[in-house]
Amino acid sequence: MRSLSQSFAKAVIGSAAIASLVFSELAVANGYAVANIGYGNVDTEVDSEADVSYSAALGYQFHRQWYVEGGYISLIDTDNDEQSISSKGPYLALLGKASSQKGELYYKVGVASVDIEHASIESSACGSDAVICGYDDTIIAGLAGLGFDYYLGLQSMVRVEYTYFGGKDDFSAHIVNLGFRYHF
Repeated sequence: MRSLSQSFAKAVIGSAAIASLVFSELAVANGYAVANIGYGNVDTEVDSEADVSYSAALGYQFHRQWYVEGGYISLIDTDNDEQSISSKGPYLALLGKASSQKGELYYKVGVASVDIEHASIESSACGSDAVICGYDDTIIAGLAGLGFDYYLGLQSMVRVEYTYFGGKDDFSAHIVNLGFRYHF
């Protein structure tokens, strides 16, 4: 499954590189970068945990109301005395927007390749005979989000966003982000 995630990441990065070379004149006028930090709640078939979330992405406006955005998100990465859980991976999304004088209201739909790693020393989570147990899988998850980019200036915005991820084996994640978007 990791090879699927690596292939997906290579495809996203390769596509972005090719698009930036082919459309370099347009990308300068319509491209943007965004960095987010937030709070994520991740549920897997093994456990549920909440912690800090972060992401970075590049986007391109190909129509006055449509963007395509690709990036990398860490839904959760926590480690304590009883367990460690990590859930992260690349994503690709289509964003539709409605502009106003204050900013842009947008929704996004897309797909993500999420690597989930979980290790626990709790016997209740693992079974009575286990001392340590683990879960390691890569899943393809759908994503849907709603957000608002508030204008700070001509090229910068503050982003507030909620995103839901859902996939096989009862995987789900709810992420609330605060970010910064810059047009180049």
